Amino acid sequence: MNRIRFFTMIGLLLALLAGCAAPASPADTPAADATTPAEPVTITHALGQTTIPATPQRIVALEWTYVEDLLALGIQPIGVADIAGYESWVQIPVTLAEDVVDVGTRQAPNLETLARLQPDLILAPSFRVAEIYDELSAIAPTLTFDPYPTDESVTQYAEMRQTFRTIADVVGRQTEAEAVLVGMDATFDAARSQIEAAGRLGEPFALAQAFGQDTVQVRLFTGNAMAVEIVEQIGLENAWADAAFQQYGFSTVSVETLPDLGSLNFFYVVQADNDVFAREAIAPVWQSLAFVEEGRAYALGGDTWLFGGPLSAEVLVQTILSALEIDSADAASADSTTTAFPVTVEHQFGAITIPTAPQRVVSLGYSDQDPILALGVQPVAVRYWFGDADAQVWPWAADKLTDGQPQVLNMPFGELNFETIAALQPDLIIAVSAGIDDAEYETLSQIAPTLAQPSGYVNFGAPWQEQTRLIGRALGKAAQANALVDQTEARFDEVRAANPSFAGATAAIVAPAGEGQIFFSGPQHERQRFLTTLGFVLPTELV
Repeated sequence: MNRIRFFTMIGLLLALLAGCAAPASPADTPAADATTPAEPVTITHALGQTTIPATPQRIVALEWTYVEDLLALGIQPIGVADIAGYESWVQIPVTLAEDVVDVGTRQAPNLETLARLQPDLILAPSFRVAEIYDELSAIAPTLTFDPYPTDESVTQYAEMRQTFRTIADVVGRQTEAEAVLVGMDATFDAARSQIEAAGRLGEPFALAQAFGQDTVQVRLFTGNAMAVEIVEQIGLENAWADAAFQQYGFSTVSVETLPDLGSLNFFYVVQADNDVFAREAIAPVWQSLAFVEEGRAYALGGDTWLFGGPLSAEVLVQTILSALEIDSADAASADSTTTAFPVTVEHQFGAITIPTAPQRVVSLGYSDQDPILALGVQPVAVRYWFGDADAQVWPWAADKLTDGQPQVLNMPFGELNFETIAALQPDLIIAVSAGIDDAEYETLSQIAPTLAQPSGYVNFGAPWQEQTRLIGRALGKAAQANALVDQTEARFDEVRAANPSFAGATAAIVAPAGEGQIFFSGPQHERQRFLTTLGFVLPTELV
């Protein structure tokens, strides 16, 4: 009986049970894949109410944020305003199809072109189309949104999430939307952990955009700006607050205001061909600023997009981390392989001490290679468990193989070949998800320090969180392991919240186990734990 890994189930059961897999390739469908027309729905939006008779199939987006929202949901619009501008500014990993029609500028779309496309839905920002809303509505049902709320209690970030969900509702892609938001939140959580691991959590920052010809104008973004809230979500603290509410999320100030910011992280956007801070008249003031003298002025690049939807939010987070020179490797170094050792780790058979950072790790657990690779370590060997994937590493982890492929150990349960393992000259054997017994552990320990599963659980019953943290400690990457756990738990929380029908519903994982018999996972098995965490319960007949 092949053992199905927990991390396999992350990829499969979230898609099958929750239906929330985000698009893995560029969006290529014109609209929702509805098999039957949806019932008419009436949506209240920024400029009124609009009834949409059926699931839209031909959508035009007059603002780049809504283009991005559609692409994130796996839908290609048929028309977009200012395609060249969109492709210049919006740097998300999903591309716009070549046959999408440019319908003019965002400020003045070409109504004749729009009409020729025969759309069944138009998406637009209210502040741009208020004067032509009636004309747009005569062409197709038109939904408008206000990305700059006048209600001080509603931030631009909150509006972005709500608008994304509204669009998803209209096009029948609610589960896809929740998956995208889960991914965005997970990106935020991981970035926060990386910033914490780098010792920079809670540092103050200001976000600015500067431009101008004769007179330089500096936009300092305020707390209601979407970009500012995103940076706050990953663990930094906004230091700029205007005395008055700024609907558009920024204050316009002169260069003379910048000294008042004091010592902080200053993230700024200027155009490469118009770096206003490098001008001869301004350079002396710029160079005297505290954050410049401290080396904490970070140019984000002239094409940095501070607006948009969930995917742009993730891009911005990566831009901030790159500016701070923090990435996954840096987070690992804060938990570093030079300062973390020696480490002592307890497990079901006692404790092991690992004197230095392991260089030759053998993965004997059936799924141990997943957390090992996720933590940035490539094992020299992995154990065969199922199927024909190269090196027993599956697509979600294939890009982690940066140093060739590990040797595959074809050793069925209870049949370890100790001579083969010894020949690999390991300095750490990880057998957390291996179900080894006392005798096997004693023999393996004579070859190298051997990490078994945590105590207190039946074989293959340790929660994935405990497995990941245990392996992280042994590799000197405890902070990274905690970040992985936090990130994945956030996904569980989102999926559970998006699927309230899971709560209390019975579910079990069963498989054939010989003629006339079935095998089922008990309440302590990691497979059943997966379902339980989503809200399901094991039928009482099987407990």
